[in-house]
Amino acid sequence: MKTILFDFDGVLVHTHVVCYEIHKELNPNIKYDFFQSLSFGNFQELIEKAKTENKIIVGNDFGKLYKGRLSSLETPEELKKVVVKLSAKYPLFIVSSADSNWISPFLEKESIADKFKKILGSDVHFSKTEKIKNLLIEYKLSPQDVVFVTDTTGDIMEARECEVKSIGVTWGLHEREILAKERPFALVDTPEELERKIEEFFK
Repeated sequence: MKTILFDFDGVLVHTHVVCYEIHKELNPNIKYDFFQSLSFGNFQELIEKAKTENKIIVGNDFGKLYKGRLSSLETPEELKKVVVKLSAKYPLFIVSSADSNWISPFLEKESIADKFKKILGSDVHFSKTEKIKNLLIEYKLSPQDVVFVTDTTGDIMEARECEVKSIGVTWGLHEREILAKERPFALVDTPEELERKIEEFFK
């Protein structure tokens, strides 16, 4: 069963900008490249490490601020059309570092919630590797028949631990040059190109 996994933040919606703004309110001196570096591996592990080393402060109301700002954002129409087209041919899942309870209302608002079979957020597990492994087992999927659409090198690395290849989108947190270092199956600049590369992957 050919299957597509989507990251949420930075892929389906431009929350990487929102998240940086929220962190900057508590950490006025935080630089964008440092914020990007928190996704050079598992985001949850790296942000906990940064907190322990006093490199970043994360407020208790981060989730509330994130949800509030998320509600004002939208998935680009071109990307929504691609999601709808792909969902007619393949099972789609979301594997994210965000809480599933933050993601679900947004997808409902954007009228694409029914296009995804399941959301695996941070409330399921902090490790994307573990979430992908569990999906492979639960749905009896072969890693060679699964592709992960993401905007970070950390996700590419975690998927690779499950022998799952990734397609990097350049409209999210990590630029093309950063993503290229982890050698994804493809890098894409537009939703239309994403659709083409997914079809190419499954040939």
